[in-house]
Amino acid sequence: MARLRRMQWISIVFALFFATAFAAQAGHHEQKQKVVVHLSHFTDDLHAVSMALALATNLQKAGAAVTLFLDLEGARLADARLDRDLGWGSGPTVSERFGAFVEAGGSVVVCAHCAKAAGLDDGKLRKGARIGADDEVGKLFLGADNVVDY
Repeated sequence: MARLRRMQWISIVFALFFATAFAAQAGHHEQKQKVVVHLSHFTDDLHAVSMALALATNLQKAGAAVTLFLDLEGARLADARLDRDLGWGSGPTVSERFGAFVEAGGSVVVCAHCAKAAGLDDGKLRKGARIGADDEVGKLFLGADNVVDY
């Protein structure tokens, strides 16, 4: 009788172990996909800016964890001192698209080197943008499931 109870307990422990393992594995598949949208344009290609912001917002709203990475000319998009009432074609302005992306929960990281070249510091950035450290930027791209380049 005692041996039977011990076997039942061992069976229960194994069942709990496997249930926990399968639950952890199932939870792993439910993690948000990490997407980096790399934008290296601003006023030099407003079509690319509009497309990058629209795609980033749509991906964020669809459940991905999206980071908009701005470098080169794109770093200027994060400058709070510049007019972003620019647009391409019909539809929302660049400023409205940027705001919608941040409001949807998207992250905006600016290349530190490009920010410095553009005269940007933390006090001159648009709401929702921040300057990324070099090691953070490397990890951002290495940790991405997908990278979209504009």
